[in-house]
Amino acid sequence: MDNLPISSKYRSRPLEPLGDAEREQLAERLNDEFARGGIDTDAYRAMLDQVFAANTLGEVASVVASLPAKDTFAVPVVIETGTAAPGELLPARTTGLRAPLLLVAGLGTGIAVAILLVVLIIL
Repeated sequence: MDNLPISSKYRSRPLEPLGDAEREQLAERLNDEFARGGIDTDAYRAMLDQVFAANTLGEVASVVASLPAKDTFAVPVVIETGTAAPGELLPARTTGLRAPLLLVAGLGTGIAVAILLVVLIIL
């Protein structure tokens, strides 16, 4: 359990109940590791029994610690595919008409506010 980071929920919240979804995920990770050959049959059976007998996160911490680390990062949403060769720089994107439209809208709003202020001062 010492190789689990302190931020791991199995170390930081050991008394929290172990839910069915979490139990199934751990069983699946155990199955994958056993199929890969990372654990032997006896250890697999013992850890699987431990997962299904556990009631809290702390009771499965040793099982989680013996499994390979799980990726906790997400794949970036903005991934573009293109025809450029790896490492080749592409030209910067143009803003199109958006920038001039924003400028005109800002100026129009500023003029309208100025006219409104002049009218309010005069009255």
